[in-house]
Amino acid sequence: MRMDKSNLVIASSIIKIIGVFESENKKNELQKLLEKNEFKNEPIKDGADNTHKNLWYPEFRNMFILEKGENASKIYHKTINKELIFFLRENKETKKKDYLDVFILKIELFTFKEGLHFFSIEVSIKQNELCYYSDLTFAINKFNSKVINNGVEANWVNWIEENCLASIKITSTEKLNAKVDDYSGSKFKLFTVLDLAESIDINTREELLYDIGCGAKIGSAGGTEYFSPSQEYYKSVLINKISVFDNYTILPLFDTFTVIGKGIIIINSKPDSDKIKTWSQSYFRIVLYNFYIKFNLFRYNSELQEDSGNDEIKLRDKFESFLNTYNLSHISFNFLPNLILKNHKESLDIENELKLFKKRIMRISESIKEKQQKRSNTLLGIVGVFTSIGAVKPIFKFAESSRLYFEFNPILYYFIIGIILIIISIPVLIYLFPQKYKFIKIKWKNKKNSY
Repeated sequence: MRMDKSNLVIASSIIKIIGVFESENKKNELQKLLEKNEFKNEPIKDGADNTHKNLWYPEFRNMFILEKGENASKIYHKTINKELIFFLRENKETKKKDYLDVFILKIELFTFKEGLHFFSIEVSIKQNELCYYSDLTFAINKFNSKVINNGVEANWVNWIEENCLASIKITSTEKLNAKVDDYSGSKFKLFTVLDLAESIDINTREELLYDIGCGAKIGSAGGTEYFSPSQEYYKSVLINKISVFDNYTILPLFDTFTVIGKGIIIINSKPDSDKIKTWSQSYFRIVLYNFYIKFNLFRYNSELQEDSGNDEIKLRDKFESFLNTYNLSHISFNFLPNLILKNHKESLDIENELKLFKKRIMRISESIKEKQQKRSNTLLGIVGVFTSIGAVKPIFKFAESSRLYFEFNPILYYFIIGIILIIISIPVLIYLFPQKYKFIKIKWKNKKNSY
């Protein structure tokens, strides 16, 4: 007889969604967000035991843990403690609607100097059966999930924009285009740690990892549901699982990072604060770091689209600077953080995308060099033409004799000559500096549209 996995009891949990947003410096959007929502910045301090110094490589430690240096993420947090009602489903036969009360515990902001920022929202529920946690994770990772706040229904993403991001938009509407929406998708990322009240066998644990990580109905993996995975697909989903210790297993996927086991954060029937910090702070920031790399790849790909109006040379240099700063191969002196980094990277396919993007950058660089060479040759040709004339003096004599012949006023005559030279030079300059022309054209067009 198969175990009823839906009724397994969760002793404790850490559940967060991760989203991305951008801020315009000229509008001081980030500063307004921090001031309006009264966020606090309280950097972690390395104690006398040098815990972080002895665990993390300096680059990762300073950027994502201790907030040191100009490239570091500045981390802000705010306690919310608000209850929202999420609509789950409606029974087509009885017309009965199912809802779930969700407690919004706190929000954290992870801000970066490049202007692409992240937020995480931690949630909890009062129920402790696994089926409710399945409903919770299924609901909170979708932008368009319906929530009820003080009797008013709204989309989950819009509630976050208004109540957590001071009206900074992360999804587009008919009237407003949110640039970040081009590469954020329609789902939030999920970080889920479920500490079971009882031990289960490894096969059952892995089936639960599939169900929770993929947002499938509990019992889909290993069952005969309509959406139950084939064995081949099931194995492919679990290929990057991390199973180091006997009491828990980690499954990193493209949109989710899921941990299920016993004794993860509850030790001797009591919450262990050090274990909670390990997962909620340290390991969570490894996951956040990988998402940061992934989303920036989305952004750079988006900015390199044709007719974007971006200066390709400047964008190439900016991307290479980004990689030199943030693309780390190892982050810790311990093996498990590095293993989490590696397997999560593989689940996000970061390395392959980096290779393809680097090739694309190289092709752009080669194309730029070829175009620059052609333009240089043209410029040399133009210089050669003027040089072949001999000198400027004969040209001036010719112009002056023409003016005298036609009896033109000197000021008017040379003004007309100047205008003609400017008109002739414009297409030459456009040819020699096409990226600058494209940039100015886009800027002018945007300025006109803003009026």
